Amino acid sequence: MMQQWPFFKTYVDMLEMVLAKSDLRIASYYEKTLVDDPKLLELGKNLRERLQGCIRHLLELKQQDTLLEQEPVFAHSMRVRNPYTDPLHYLQAELLKRDREGEGKGEVPEMVERALKVTMAGIAAGMRNTG
Repeated sequence: MMQQWPFFKTYVDMLEMVLAKSDLRIASYYEKTLVDDPKLLELGKNLRERLQGCIRHLLELKQQDTLLEQEPVFAHSMRVRNPYTDPLHYLQAELLKRDREGEGKGEVPEMVERALKVTMAGIAAGMRNTG
């Protein structure tokens, strides 16, 4: 199918780009900062394991050792922008924590809400998508 069906090949290539944008380290940090519920912690662990399995299967399907092996320009772009977006992720997790704490008291500082919007816009721009 990879060789004879352009739709399938394009679909797999797009999936590879999405998987390359995922970052288990960042996901774990959001979870550690924002999640207390044991059921949700187990769900996060399960989702990360499934993501790793998906990456493993995709690499096998494409006969590659690493994601974006056949897309060096895009891979380089990801390596260049991650040092800029990673701090935004860490800041966003902390701001979300403060936002949730403020909601419980009925008072979310305006500065926290504005900063959250800035981190969202920065991350979306850095990743070149909205999510």
